[in-house]
Amino acid sequence: MADENAVCSGYEKMPVSRLEPGEMGVILARAGAGKTACLTHLALGYMLDKEPVLHVCVDVVPDKVKLWYHKLLKDILSNQPECKVTDLQHAIEPLRFIMSFLNRTFSPEKLEKSIDNLKEQAKFVPSLIVLDGLDFGRARALFEKIGGLARRHSASVWVSARSHRHIPDVNERGIPYPIDAMDDLFSSVFILEPENDGIRLKALKEKGNYNPAADSEFLLDPNTFLLRKKSHLAERGDQ
Repeated sequence: MADENAVCSGYEKMPVSRLEPGEMGVILARAGAGKTACLTHLALGYMLDKEPVLHVCVDVVPDKVKLWYHKLLKDILSNQPECKVTDLQHAIEPLRFIMSFLNRTFSPEKLEKSIDNLKEQAKFVPSLIVLDGLDFGRARALFEKIGGLARRHSASVWVSARSHRHIPDVNERGIPYPIDAMDDLFSSVFILEPENDGIRLKALKEKGNYNPAADSEFLLDPNTFLLRKKSHLAERGDQ
């Protein structure tokens, strides 16, 4: 594999604590606020550490997902020639498998069968499973099954969830709809909030702890979603 860490030496990974195998995390935001971009960043962080990622999208074709990764790599390597982007893209491809489902056909059972097939036929064993575009209105039972799948396969799972301006529900722990009735299933809950100077990435729950310290807030560039600046508090030691 190419020396991808040297090529990306100036890249700061998404400032989110690494989930343990079997744990789930969620990125919450309104439509168009950057959920997919953040999930792609998280996935790239794993691949740069040479850990396989299964990227599952709902109602999106795999070629579009590939474009997300290509754009991210171009933004990271904006001061380097296009050939560097291509080289790095080729280097990480063996560590990434993209799978697409129609929303009406997705089920945890189908996903698990696909994972079993990947393991048996391609020897591809994901450390991270990204699930983008799932319908959180499909009830808690869906995510209980996904959590069980994660534990059985010793994989971390990050999912995206869409919040809605017209549904202001927030539970007593500060977790908004549509996570408010199932936040116990997730070890980490992050929210994206557009602001004048960028996109605020804020932890509502991290590693099982609700309302973590202020240094769990970060500002992302609204165009690239790369880290713009960190909190003035101490840098985190688990990145």
